Amino acid sequence: MTEDVLHIIQHYRHDLMNRLQLVSGYLSMGKVEKAEDKLNEAIAYYEEERKLMQLKAPSLMLWILEFEQYYRSYSMSYFIEATSTTYNHPIDDQWIVSKCNQIMHVLQNHLYSDSMYEVEIRIIDNIKKDQWNIIFGVQGNIPNMSVDVWQSNLGNIQIERFNDRLQFVFSQTRE
Repeated sequence: MTEDVLHIIQHYRHDLMNRLQLVSGYLSMGKVEKAEDKLNEAIAYYEEERKLMQLKAPSLMLWILEFEQYYRSYSMSYFIEATSTTYNHPIDDQWIVSKCNQIMHVLQNHLYSDSMYEVEIRIIDNIKKDQWNIIFGVQGNIPNMSVDVWQSNLGNIQIERFNDRLQFVFSQTRE
């Protein structure tokens, strides 16, 4: 466990240094607008991370932070849509991680192993329905398969297809 935490910290530090070096590089070349863009991207990234931490969902946070280490053909972005008052509503992060792992298992079995894919996860607080909605999207070279094939492996997860994008939607009622 200690080695896992150390590895995560090393990866995290490496990622932060890469972001800062990009900004520094653009500044040294006099490309202030590019440097500002990269700095704003970094700020937005860490703002999303702050919102993820506020969910108090350690299993989900760890899964997201380790994602690209385990799924090398995939890059990930995530977005949390919640207000400060909704962070008091617990989220069953282990359940969400199990659903995400289930989706990833199906994707790895049906997507091309030599292609790169972009994964986007949105966690949305649906206050009106008193639930968390999770939208898991994957974009890339998606095989031309019926949604029914995907659905047969995922049970009650709603699936939609848009050309080169699949979207998996599931919800969790708040406690």
